[in-house]
Formats: sequence, C-alpha cells, structure tokens
Amino acid sequence: MIERRWIQKGYRIFFAIALLICVGGIPAYAEELVPDAGEITGRVLFISSYSYAWETVPEQIRGIKEALGAGVQLDYQFMDTKNVETAESEQLFYQTLTYYLKMVPAYDVVIVGDDAAFQFAMTYRDELFAQTPVVFEGVNDGELAKKAAADPLVTGVVETLSYENTITLAKKLYPDARQVVGILDDTVTGEGERKEFQYYDTVFPELDFVEIDASKLSQEELKRQVAALGEESILVYIMCSRDGDGNVYAAAEAIQMLGDVAQIPMFSIVSHGMGKGFLGGEIVSQEQMGKRAGEMAVQILEGTDCAGISIVMEPPKVYCFDENVMRRFGISASKLPGDAVIINHRETFWEKNRDTIRATLVIAAVALAMVAWLAVDNMRRRKMNEVITRANEKLSYSAHYDVLTHLKNRSVFMEDIRQRIVSGEEFTVFMYDLDNFKRVNDTYGHNTGDEVLREVALRSLAVEDGHFTPYRLAGDEFVALIDCGDYRVIERYASGLMERLQKPCRMGEADETLGVSLGIAVWPEHGADATELLAAADAAMYTVKKNGKNGFAFYKEPCAP
Repeated sequence: MIERRWIQKGYRIFFAIALLICVGGIPAYAEELVPDAGEITGRVLFISSYSYAWETVPEQIRGIKEALGAGVQLDYQFMDTKNVETAESEQLFYQTLTYYLKMVPAYDVVIVGDDAAFQFAMTYRDELFAQTPVVFEGVNDGELAKKAAADPLVTGVVETLSYENTITLAKKLYPDARQVVGILDDTVTGEGERKEFQYYDTVFPELDFVEIDASKLSQEELKRQVAALGEESILVYIMCSRDGDGNVYAAAEAIQMLGDVAQIPMFSIVSHGMGKGFLGGEIVSQEQMGKRAGEMAVQILEGTDCAGISIVMEPPKVYCFDENVMRRFGISASKLPGDAVIINHRETFWEKNRDTIRATLVIAAVALAMVAWLAVDNMRRRKMNEVITRANEKLSYSAHYDVLTHLKNRSVFMEDIRQRIVSGEEFTVFMYDLDNFKRVNDTYGHNTGDEVLREVALRSLAVEDGHFTPYRLAGDEFVALIDCGDYRVIERYASGLMERLQKPCRMGEADETLGVSLGIAVWPEHGADATELLAAADAAMYTVKKNGKNGFAFYKEPCAP
C-alpha cells in the first residue's frame, strides 16, 4: 500500500510539473521590438485567455503590435483555457506568473485578451498589478467590464457583438422565421455571451430566443439538433469550443462540422471562422479591436491618465459574407448591405471578360455579313481560351508564389512542413530577417526596399541545392526548410546563407551591408507541428536580436521555474 501511494504521488507531481510548463512557465512568446535608435520606451505584457493557436489571438496580437510600434517591448503569456480550464490550472498559471513578474523588470501596461484573462487580472489585481494600468479587449461581459472600469487604472474595449443588426438582416432574408437559435457553450466567454444573447429577446419580442448548449450535448446530439432546424429558425453561431463528450474544438473545426450538417445558413457575429461554413453577418474585427487596445496602451505610455481614457463599448465591425454559402442557399448579393465584404467571390464570365465580349459582339455583328464568319468565330474562340488560360496561370502562380520576390509563399511553406512531418524524416526550419530594415525604407524609399528584398530572395535561391528551400513569409521575414536534422550540416547551411546575405547591397548611390538575424528550429526536437516550429524559430531569431543581431542561433527550450 505504501509503495502504491508513492507511485500515485509521483504521477501527480509529474502531471503538475507538465501542466505548469504547458500553462505558464517562461513566456510562450516574447518579442523585443528594438527601435532604430534610442532605448526601449515602454514595456507591455499581453495576457491571452487562449493559446497562440486559437484563431483570434494572432489577429489581436497583430493589432496590438501595429499600435505599439517600434520602441515598445511586448511580451506574451497564454492561459490556454480552451484546452485546460480548471481551478488547478488557474492556480498554476497564477504561481508561474507571480514568479515570472518577480524575475523581470516591471511592466508599464498590462493588456488582457478575452474574458478569462480579464477575470483573472481582476481577481488577482492587488497581488499582481496593484499599481499597473490594465487595458482589456475582447471582453464579452459588458456589465462586468463597466464595473471594473470604475477602477481609475482599468480601461479597455468591450467585444459587443452585432446581434441586433445581424438578426434584423436575417429577418429580411427569412421573413417567416419564428425563432432565433444561438449555439453556445459554458466557457467563461460563452457565459458572457449568453447574457448578451438573451437580452435581445426583449428587442425582438416577435421571435423566441432558444439556446443549443454544446457543452451539454454529445457531438452526435449537437449535429442532430442543428440539422433539424428549418427555415422557421434563424441560426446564429456564437461559440462552440467544447461538447458534452469532452471534445475540444478550434473555431474553424466546429464551424466546419456544424455548417456541413445545417440545412439553413449559419449567421455569424465573430470574424474567426469566416470561410469555413458561415453565411456571415455584421462581425467584430479582432485585429482592429487589438489595435484599439494597443492605442490605449500607447496613450498611457505617453503620460495620459488611464482614468481619462473611456472604455469602448462598440468595437470596429464590418458586414462580411461567404459567397460559397450564398450560392448553397440561393442568397443574392442584392439582398445584402451594399458595403458588405464578400469572400470566396467567384467572378462571373461577364466580369472576367467584359471588354473581350464587347469587342467580340462588334466583330460578330460584322462577321455575320461575311463569308468567312466561321473562321472569324473560331479565331475569337481561340483568343478567348488563351485569355482564360493566361488568367488561370496567373491565379495559380499567385496562389503559390510571392509576387515581389518570386519565392514560394507562406501557404506552400505550411503545406511543405506538413508533408515533411507526415514523412517522418528530420528537417530544420530557418527563420531570418534583415536587421534594421525599416531604416532602408525610411532612408531610401520603398522602391529601394523592394529591390533589397528581391536581392535577398536571389541570394537565398543561390543556396538551394535540393535540400535547402527558401520561402517568403511577409515583409522582410523569410524562412527556409532544410531536409536534414544534423546540427553540423545545419550550421554549414546557416553560415553559407549568412555569408551570402551579408554581402553589400546597392542602395542609392552606395553599397551598404545589412545584418541578418537567423533562428533555427529542428523537427521534432523543437516542435511537434508547424505552429510550434515557427514559434521556436521565431524565438531563436529574437534571441539573436537581443544578443546584438547579425548572427544565428538554435532554439533553446525555456527552463521551468
């Protein structure tokens, strides 16, 4: 009995350590944005309710980074509540964050994303952020947000979703509808949305408001209930991150699953998941919401009293619809708002060939009076086919290659990683960019900057030998895949690439040398999938930047506290 208890205790300790590393630990991602000159002007910590893999999080971070700009150090912590949401995980995250905050310089502003992180920050405010301004974004519980904002050091952006406008539009499309059915779950965010959803029962008294609580249904029960809905119902997808079977879903996965079985269109009030099965609606822009929170943080860093920054109750929104779903349910664009964004638009034959058709009609009218009508008609057809073929070739090329550098693009890179993982053979990811590239654009102009990027691409291609393949992600950020996991071989590739990229480039009237920072991650040692490998290579690259730039480094696992 004594031996068994010690074994059980050992398992519990092992699980606690593993969970501590997954939920907290040293920040999952940390980025130091170094200005061209001068010192760091502020330190901002972003705490997300979810993980970086959750669809809305990268959009929010992009908006925050755009607002903060160069000179502000932005670090991240992820609670990952979509996968682990227990009292134990929250306590472990609290302990890890407490330790982390003691080990690093104090932050000037804390930004919290979505409800779980917001509630965590308010619960532990006195212990963790007593004198630090807190800016929230993506919070669905508006009443709780307004109460919290009574604190002079708390402000932010409420994620007020567009139920009213979306339901009003749905009523025009389906005037016989008698009820609004909302798909929800029992997560913290889901509970906040439940209050908001039920409120609109008073705004639309002619409609019944009914919930499908995914958290209480098996996957099959959930699919059956959605599939059973007819045109007497307006179906609104709000949140479905888990079901009663214990399945955890990414937003795109849940939307795809429910969209496939639904016999009526699913309206949406959130941006993530568009293109996966939603018809659409008036949706919140996660990137613009993050940008607004970042702008508030900048105001605070510049000396504005947090108490003087009012909370935003209406985040940026836009009407957005999926033409694939419109075609499936026979919905005409003429019935939608004129300023709506239409994704997956398929150009009509007239749209693609308007000018050609007009010219052809004139030629055909003249050709009717000519003996050679058949020959002219055949020539016209061949010409039209050539135009369509060239257009298809251009579309195919742009889907796989970067237009500026002609390197393979991000989508091809991600697919190549997946194929290599399936093959099971070791491979390596390089992530590299030019140090202080912003100075090139500012000093010589964007045309010169584009020429420099093209030169980087050509030099990267010069290394290509059947085992080394370069790609362009975005901006001055490049990646490469090497079909090898041997550190000595990888170092030779890194040295060779660095040697080529560090040669002078022509800028204006002179040749200048740009430094290159290169981060290296090896599969499967540094990550199990594409997301983890990119994160590891990104972290390694920024380690190089923090250590003086213009070099390369392999990813090193952060140590658990």
